[in-house]
Amino acid sequence: MEIKEVKDNKKQFLSLLLLADEQENMIDKYIDRGIMYVLDDEGIIKAECIITDEQNGVLEIKNLAVKPEYQRKGYGKVMIDFIIKNYKEKYGNKYFKDLESEDKKNFWLYQLMVIDIDPSATREDIITMFNRLNLTDYNLNDQEKRNSMSGEFASLARELSDAPIWEERHLFTTTDIKRMKDVEFCASLILLYRNGIIDQTDQTALNQAYEELQAGYKDAETDKEAINNAIEQISQFFVSDDVTKFLKKKTQLYTLFSVVFYMQRNKIGIAAENLQNLKSFVELYAVFDNDMDLTGNITDTEKKLFDWLKKYKLASSEGLNKHTNRMIRFNVMKDFLFGLDEELREAIKPLLSKMQAEREKMPLEPIENTVE
Repeated sequence: MEIKEVKDNKKQFLSLLLLADEQENMIDKYIDRGIMYVLDDEGIIKAECIITDEQNGVLEIKNLAVKPEYQRKGYGKVMIDFIIKNYKEKYGNKYFKDLESEDKKNFWLYQLMVIDIDPSATREDIITMFNRLNLTDYNLNDQEKRNSMSGEFASLARELSDAPIWEERHLFTTTDIKRMKDVEFCASLILLYRNGIIDQTDQTALNQAYEELQAGYKDAETDKEAINNAIEQISQFFVSDDVTKFLKKKTQLYTLFSVVFYMQRNKIGIAAENLQNLKSFVELYAVFDNDMDLTGNITDTEKKLFDWLKKYKLASSEGLNKHTNRMIRFNVMKDFLFGLDEELREAIKPLLSKMQAEREKMPLEPIENTVE
């Protein structure tokens, strides 16, 4: 087992990086300036870690991930122990008087972030915010900054984040909740319902909604009712453990919500075959690999399903929040849920068998239990 630094072509490990940070555009903000390490065990990369220098003597673990099939085997701890040992020598177990002059200077010059608090915030709001700050060593993320703003849009996003489904299905981790990723996701659902599928490669759309709908949000009750109805419909799709694992990825959950809102607009109810179709899609997607070559081994009908999988996979690999990729995922999932005729349904099992056989020829790429 060896931990080594990666200096070039860090993006070759993008699929691993995305396990810890779902948005590639966020990874792009620190991957080049960060120091990257990978854990190599007998030629297999099983874990990675990126450390960034936030200046003034502050180092931060920006990304830490272990491949799903090697999780709960101690590789994450090995990485953490390595980082601690590697960086402890410079700052560990030292008093301020023991630091180098330059480090002392950086300490005193350390910049503190100041966030303006809405004048209408109550004492309880302020106490809650500071309690949250004391729970974490992280800098405030964009959603936590937005949460300092009170308003009708912010209130609805927080209310939706209290829906039982998120906890019942374990869709957000404890860290997600501490960092308000659940509220941010619900805010994105409001935008999805109000504006349809949009580009969210940056924070502009959410920031604008928090500001423009801070007051005078006339459709708040209507939007809340529609989104709560969608949440109830979504809960019906959790028909297997594999589907649950699939939907724990916020990219895939967002896609299913976009399909459910489409169903609402077109007054389409959920039938048993729709639930089975999603289950079949997840089974195929979990086996699919872009490098598979089934040329001459599948029928035209099977190829149609295979091509759908390829389009969806590519749209789930990078630029997750780009409008184009969101639309591709929406159309593929919609077609799979509602566009399967009898011929396509009968092609699912033989295609799955052929893909599984092809995967057996790819021993270095085991099937992951957690799909993108």
